[in-house]
Amino acid sequence: MTVAAIGIGSNQGDAVANVNAAIGALRRLGALTSVSRLYRTQPWGVEGQPDFINAAVLLETQLAPRKLLEALQSLEAELGRRQTYRWGPRVIDLDILYYGEERIEEPGLIVPHPLMLERQFVLAPLADIDSRYRDFDRSGYDPQVGECTPLMPEESDDITQRVRRFVDAFEQTDLIGLRISDTNGDTIELRRARRVAPQGGQGDANGIVSDGAREDVPVDVIKANLVGIAHLVKPVPAPGVQLDEGRELAYVEALGIRNPVLSRRAGRLVAVLIEDGASVEYGQPLFEIARP
Repeated sequence: MTVAAIGIGSNQGDAVANVNAAIGALRRLGALTSVSRLYRTQPWGVEGQPDFINAAVLLETQLAPRKLLEALQSLEAELGRRQTYRWGPRVIDLDILYYGEERIEEPGLIVPHPLMLERQFVLAPLADIDSRYRDFDRSGYDPQVGECTPLMPEESDDITQRVRRFVDAFEQTDLIGLRISDTNGDTIELRRARRVAPQGGQGDANGIVSDGAREDVPVDVIKANLVGIAHLVKPVPAPGVQLDEGRELAYVEALGIRNPVLSRRAGRLVAVLIEDGASVEYGQPLFEIARP
């Protein structure tokens, strides 16, 4: 296993969401051991385009450098990158900054990245995750880029206060579920308890009943186990139908591979939480099934 530093950038569409989606997708290539804060930076090389959102991660991977480069290019295409001009706007950009201690000079692959010590938008997030780069602004290098500022300073309001605000918003509305994710891909999920009528009991069209129901039935939540595009099987499973164990309900397409989503056990389908063709993230709820 080798630790590689990967630089991430986006300035098209929802750039913050693009960078976070890339961080999630990189988990498929190995283990993320550290993730930087997000930084807003002025464009480098070509002016007159939106500011970039930049980040960096440390990825522990078994992929060889060339295979890692190819995998990053595949992820870029999957996340919506299209060819533009040099230093131009882009939906996502993934660069190998370094690969262990290796030095590589091959066509299309130079490691460490030849310009990383001249780019503040690379050094700032890299300094968050690798202490060796925290003093480069005083080491004689002259970064050729403008302002680079973190979206959230390290000294921000207390995390418990922010979580409490989310919980209050959840409790004071009719939300069924609330999902909070950070840039590391760590997720907290709050889901309002559902009271599901047993087979033959009274309830709404999905079998969801009021707090006055006589009996509760446990509900399993089937979640996505990778990032990709979700496709519902045909005919589309409808709430209320009985499912056999191991029935395919959907599949998630990632890097051209069809990854089936199966019911883990027999039960009654309570809710379909995705739309056909929607993008899904790792850990996102897809289906709810009431156990028999």
